[in-house]
Amino acid sequence: MHYHYRRHRFLHALYRLIAAVVVVYAVWTGCGFFIKPGFDAKKIVEESILKEKTFTQKPVEITSPSGIKAWLMEEHSVPIIALSFIFERGGYAYDPVGKAGRAGIAANMLVYGSGKHDRREFQEIMELNGVRIAFSAGREDLSAGMITPSENKDIAFALLQSALTSPHFDRRDLQVEKQQNLEALKIQQEHPASILSLAFAEELFGANHPYGRNPLGSKEDIASITSEDLQKWLKESLALDNLIVGIAGDITPEEASVALDKIFANLPTRNANREILAPDMNLKPHTKYLKQDTAQIVSDFAAEGTRRSAQDFYPLYIANHILGGSGLTSRLSLAAREKEGLTYGIYTYLSTDEKTPLILGQFSATPENYGKIKQIINAEWQSIARKGVRKKELEDARNYLLASYNLRFNSIAGLADMLAAMQKYELGLDFLQKRNSYVKAVTLEEVNQAAAKYFSVLPMEVAIGDFDNPNEE
Repeated sequence: MHYHYRRHRFLHALYRLIAAVVVVYAVWTGCGFFIKPGFDAKKIVEESILKEKTFTQKPVEITSPSGIKAWLMEEHSVPIIALSFIFERGGYAYDPVGKAGRAGIAANMLVYGSGKHDRREFQEIMELNGVRIAFSAGREDLSAGMITPSENKDIAFALLQSALTSPHFDRRDLQVEKQQNLEALKIQQEHPASILSLAFAEELFGANHPYGRNPLGSKEDIASITSEDLQKWLKESLALDNLIVGIAGDITPEEASVALDKIFANLPTRNANREILAPDMNLKPHTKYLKQDTAQIVSDFAAEGTRRSAQDFYPLYIANHILGGSGLTSRLSLAAREKEGLTYGIYTYLSTDEKTPLILGQFSATPENYGKIKQIINAEWQSIARKGVRKKELEDARNYLLASYNLRFNSIAGLADMLAAMQKYELGLDFLQKRNSYVKAVTLEEVNQAAAKYFSVLPMEVAIGDFDNPNEE
């Protein structure tokens, strides 16, 4: 969905893992979760009518007997049920000082045994029944999901309920997880892309803001985390008042309503985490150079963007698509890659987080081409702000965005993901029917107004590589 465009971000890794089961969002591939003999999820999806879904039917809001709400899209052409759910204010930004990395460790360990099942039993039950459950701690939220053959839904719901309410957080498993995080921290400190990502967040959000911290924490943070810390996170972060649920697939409203109580009713009523204030972002045009002996210079850059709920979201979305979001046909790619051969990749995208609306971008180049690409970016950035886009560019962008929209919903997991996101961003139950009309309604004048507003100021940048005289760039 176009509310995030997070091509390289850690957020929502969970959805991609789950979606891989039925070939959606092929970011992390593989259908090996379904090993039950005779159950071929990929074949079922490929042979179903789901890929041609036109969304003539709206999802429905259901309410469980205890009052838990969810949005449901029935789809009985595939014998699969998917849940996507979000616990707002459950992400790693809410880790206490001195315990950074707690949310990430806890999220991973929720499926390491719970209730009456140890880790081995829990994993075996999932595998033998074609069930996949996964959790991922993003910056603000804990994202989670489940996918199961509909015939095994009772087993899947019971496992999920157990993972949410009675995880073991075994001390031996915790030691393994902590050691893995220490290894990841070591690799992170040696890998140029990771060094750049951390420096970029710190430069943009500030070292003292939770968004500017390392999600893994420090060695001291990791060493200090205990099983009691994880239990505390569980009680404080997973609650009914910060829960958003999307359900899709082979399940009726009545069955889904019962499932909501079975899975979630025993959670605490209220989340204990206080809302984090938005960072004072450092968006003044400047470049921070990180000197490192690498063959390629890699650059991350950012400028002010707009929120998903703003009236100028679609105009800016289209303007950005034309500038840097349309792959090899974008202005930046044509100018820097196709015409000059200066880079293998350059792109921009929108991050529409409520607290940090941004236009983000990245490119890589050899040291001798870095300065040339910067000149091209600055020239194209200023050109679209001053001159706007042409009518033909708008028509081509609109046609692509309309034609490609349904491709993201070729699975039940993709539908569940969308339903959760529609609630989080308050898009309305009729969004699936109305989205393309929003794109069609954008005028050339509105696109050019958005371009003039948001591309009038050059982006800030953090770059890593072998710079000879960086201040001369």
